[in-house]
Amino acid sequence: MNNNLSLKQKLYAECINYARTKIEQTEKAVDELQLASKLETKSSMGDKYETGRATIQLEMEKYAQRLSEFTNMNKILFQINVDKNYNSVQPGCVVYTNYGNYFIAINAGEFEIEGIRYLTISLASPLGKELHKRNAGDAFSFRNKQFIIELVI
Repeated sequence: MNNNLSLKQKLYAECINYARTKIEQTEKAVDELQLASKLETKSSMGDKYETGRATIQLEMEKYAQRLSEFTNMNKILFQINVDKNYNSVQPGCVVYTNYGNYFIAINAGEFEIEGIRYLTISLASPLGKELHKRNAGDAFSFRNKQFIIELVI
């Protein structure tokens, strides 16, 4: 039981680190764009100036959207309890299937813990929706593959 909790805490820490890193990278990019915007000077070629400002504005909007997504990931993570074991698939659980191992939290990619690979997914993902509230022993078809849930912790 302690091993299971330790595993989930490690996966959770990886997700927290992922979200924090993405937020920091995005904030840095926004800061750099703001600086570039301030340094953009009006020249005798007015169209070039306007095009440069428009490009910077589009980039700012793109980064603002990303920052919102990563901040939302962070909020989701802080609502997850990894200090208990689950019987059905819910946020904070680890799911072992015949096609791989999953940590239900956010879409943060794959992590290896003690030589075993875990894909982190959210319940909003297509596979997350299929797994949600299922139990060990349940089987379902997803993308032409027959999944069997072997264990939920």
